Amino acid sequence: MTKTLDEGVIKFKYNLKLSKALESAHYIELEKWRVILFKMNLIGEYPIEKVGYGNLSYRNKVLTTEFTITGTQTGKHANLNGSHYTKITKCNLKKSTVEANGPIAPSSETLTHYAIYSSNSQINAIFHVHDKILWDYMISNNLESTSEAVSYGTEQMAKEASDCIDNKSSGIFVMKGHQDGIIAYGNSIEEAGKMILGFFKKSRNQ
Repeated sequence: MTKTLDEGVIKFKYNLKLSKALESAHYIELEKWRVILFKMNLIGEYPIEKVGYGNLSYRNKVLTTEFTITGTQTGKHANLNGSHYTKITKCNLKKSTVEANGPIAPSSETLTHYAIYSSNSQINAIFHVHDKILWDYMISNNLESTSEAVSYGTEQMAKEASDCIDNKSSGIFVMKGHQDGIIAYGNSIEEAGKMILGFFKKSRNQ
């Protein structure tokens, strides 16, 4: 890994309306998949830099851009509870601002998640994971990608992520400018998860 110094750093302004821990109904389906991805080291914490990587989200209501997402720097935990998830109620890409409601600050990738949800109302779940082998596999096979010059958590990354989506309701793309970063999305949490597992397997069988 070559670009970890600002890994996990929030690059947008956010207003967090503090609330009690979210009830399990608001995150339990995400958590089931996060446990799997954590065991596979697709979500975790870099041991030297002590910064977390990977985040998951899902759209709370049909035809809205409100969503629940893992909180910032939660990658080190094998299991999350309601105090590790937060709700995003509003974002502004041009101003790089986020409005959140929950017990923890939102993931540093929140704007990218928002841009994806905004680009297609059929997308209801987004998984962002890290894996060097899968990252290299996707780049070497010229799969859908964001530009190498674009950093994570920025307005530019959000815009490029939207371009990768186009009119697709499910898919996967690699973030060339975000070392080891991959994003999968789908109409459901299950679909996004299976997308990650499918490509993970392909990268090991090449």
